[in-house]
Amino acid sequence: MERSEKEFEVRGRGGGETSVPRHPAVEGNAGDKKKKKKKKMKKKGSDEGRERNLVQDMDPTGAKSVLSALSASYSSYIADGGGDTAFPTELAIEEGNLSLLPPAEGGPKSLVKQICQAHPSWKKEMSRLCDRGAPLWVILCPSADRCIAVLKDLADLRRSAKFGKLFSRHMKVPEQVSFLQRSVVHVAVGTPARILKLCSLGSLKLTHLKVLFFDKTMDVKQRNLLSLRDVQKDLWTLYTTHVESLLEKGQVRVSLI
Repeated sequence: MERSEKEFEVRGRGGGETSVPRHPAVEGNAGDKKKKKKKKMKKKGSDEGRERNLVQDMDPTGAKSVLSALSASYSSYIADGGGDTAFPTELAIEEGNLSLLPPAEGGPKSLVKQICQAHPSWKKEMSRLCDRGAPLWVILCPSADRCIAVLKDLADLRRSAKFGKLFSRHMKVPEQVSFLQRSVVHVAVGTPARILKLCSLGSLKLTHLKVLFFDKTMDVKQRNLLSLRDVQKDLWTLYTTHVESLLEKGQVRVSLI
């Protein structure tokens, strides 16, 4: 049977030329794979853009906005292949699980005022706490720099409450373990990785945890705790393994600051 020139390709070897039959089916499959890969990458980029918009446009005083941002971050983490197979595919969190802050008034003490208004009984609750290494509040920040910035913003609260610095800048893990074993800590400020590590070691106990705060501040590239890929793994592993069950019991609420 005669074949057209299009069905052959010329290959050179050792100075000679030979005509080798082409395989249209193989070429077609390769083309389909490229199209599928391109379509998948386009969809991923679209999903990431949607997630980024939900996080950037989030209103910490609005329940719907906060829930959308949290769910988008968790869904993005799961879609990227993160999480154990036992992790749920969707974030189980409702409006009743949130502790929303009132609108910001502005000024250097704005954050302190917002938190105190949202939690008017905080002084009384913290004065009753006597267990070591078991904070009432945990504040999660994406980096050591953000932890330090939050600690400065909450300077007025630190006069009445004992804060624990649970990030890598000042103390190593063994030092933080020792600190938690001997200290009553009302508020723990740290990164998801270090908080997760200390919880896994049993040094940081969440038995009295009332509020889990998420730092929503954007960096220069418009990323934050919820959208940073390097942070999401530890963030949502901490949440699903140590916090979610407490949330379901009604013990813990989530807040964005």
